[in-house]
Amino acid sequence: MQKQVLAVSALLALLSGCDSREVDVAAPAAAELPGKISAGEKVYRNTCSICHRLGLKGAPRLGDQEDWALRLAQGNETLYVHAVKGYRGSKGSMPSRGSNAKLSEDEVKAAVDYMVWYSMPKPHGPFGSQVFSAATKQFTIR
Repeated sequence: MQKQVLAVSALLALLSGCDSREVDVAAPAAAELPGKISAGEKVYRNTCSICHRLGLKGAPRLGDQEDWALRLAQGNETLYVHAVKGYRGSKGSMPSRGSNAKLSEDEVKAAVDYMVWYSMPKPHGPFGSQVFSAATKQFTIR
C-alpha cells in the first residue's frame, strides 16, 4: 500500500510540471504592472495601506471585492473626488488625500486605480472564468 502511495505521489509530482501554462494567483510585482498602476502601488504602500490594509474607519480593504462592490458601482470619478477631497458617509470616512497633503491629485488617482485594479475579480483558466481556478483542491487516494 505504501509503495502505491509513493508511486502515485511521484507520478503526480512529475505530471504537475507537464502543463506549459503557468498560472499565477498572487498579485504581480510592481515591475510587471502598467505604469499608472505601478505608481499607484507605491502611493498605496506609503500612505493608503495604513487604513486600507485593515479596513480602519470603514476603509474598503485592498483586494476585498465585497468591500469595494458598492463603491465601484459609483464609478471612478466619484472615487477620485472622495479620495482627493475627502468624504464622510454611512460606511466611514476618507480623509482628503489620505491625510498626506504632499500627494498630487494624479498620485491619489493612481492609488485609487491600483486599489480598484487589485480588488477586481481576475479571470482564471483558458476561458477567462473562475471555473478553472488554480486553487489547490484536496483529494483522497484510495
